[in-house]
Amino acid sequence: MDKQLSTGIKNLDSILNGGIPEGHCVLVAGSCGTGKTILSQQFLFEGAKLGENGVYFSLTEPREKMIKNMRDFSFFDENLIESGKIKIVDVTQDARLKGVGLSNVQGLINIITDVIESSGAKRIVIDSITALCENLEHEDKIRDFIFELNFQLMYLGCTNILISEIPPQEFKYSIYGVEEFIADGVILLTEFERKGDLIRALQVIKMRGLSHSRNKHVLKILEDGVTLVPLFKADME
Repeated sequence: MDKQLSTGIKNLDSILNGGIPEGHCVLVAGSCGTGKTILSQQFLFEGAKLGENGVYFSLTEPREKMIKNMRDFSFFDENLIESGKIKIVDVTQDARLKGVGLSNVQGLINIITDVIESSGAKRIVIDSITALCENLEHEDKIRDFIFELNFQLMYLGCTNILISEIPPQEFKYSIYGVEEFIADGVILLTEFERKGDLIRALQVIKMRGLSHSRNKHVLKILEDGVTLVPLFKADME
């Protein structure tokens, strides 16, 4: 079996029988507030602590605001950012500085691959693939971009999380319907109501090459970050 990378989330590693296979592209799909960003950040910080550089490409939040929001979590280590082990890149700002329009497919791919190559990153997060694609407008352009991006990341030997924003209470994994087919894995984050509370949940839909649990787990966001509890145990609390 290929090497598996710890996600930094103990129970998620257990669900995957060891972690995400090295080199996989994983779609993390969910609506607003389901925990996509925190899960992805833990994945990067865990890698950096193990000696694997990481890059967080953001289209939804400025770099400084993201760092400020992470300071509340115990997995956060600012030294890893200051030393360059983890880079947070504002794609919109970088594209503007380099005179690249957000509808320029090759220009966007060049920005992403240049940062990865210069930083020696092996763990990548794109937040979000949905925001990146919505500027491309045409379906054919979106499909070509997603396939080319996946190819380039695979060529660079990266393990990737692509964040997919989906509407709440809808059973789907992406807006464009292409992302889940190029991904090696899909992790779905949802919400359900129980006794008047809105409960977050996580379910691994697929992970190529692994035998894994497809059971739904309750997702809690605590000081340590994302914690998962089997649904039947959460019902007993």
